[in-house]
Amino acid sequence: MAAISRLYLDTNIFIAFKETGGEIGQLLVDLIAAVPLDDRPFLVTSELTLAELLTKPLSDGRKQIAEEYDGWLVPSRWLSVEPVTREVLRTSARVRARYKSIKLPDAIHLSTALGHGCSHLLTADTGIRESYDLAPAEHGTSHRTASLSVLRPETDVVRGIIAGLAGK
Repeated sequence: MAAISRLYLDTNIFIAFKETGGEIGQLLVDLIAAVPLDDRPFLVTSELTLAELLTKPLSDGRKQIAEEYDGWLVPSRWLSVEPVTREVLRTSARVRARYKSIKLPDAIHLSTALGHGCSHLLTADTGIRESYDLAPAEHGTSHRTASLSVLRPETDVVRGIIAGLAGK
């Protein structure tokens, strides 16, 4: 696995962390515990994640779970929670224009990750492919091509991320 500069967490990772349990649930807990605290957090997600996280618990009347999710998804030294800006939406449109099968919420996640220096995205969503590249004109900067590799929340992958954090 290539070195991870910053790791974007998709909504389903927070759900697995809270509700899955088992070995992968514990490894996700270990991952978050291993993240160094920094003014530029290693972990990144979008404010869109909050809306996605709250929907099912609110629909099911599980107010306590919704409140816990609401409390987690705040900017901190371990997690950067990025807003859905006009630039994110423009980049999302470019992502969808280039990658036709991507749904709008996933394009928002991808463009947020690309726009905030993430090299990797951790997701269980099989609708999100293995990698994405956008040329500078497509992601709105004059810098190099933005690349994002997709990682799946599998035991060996999460262990590898944790091992990489131990070296930071």
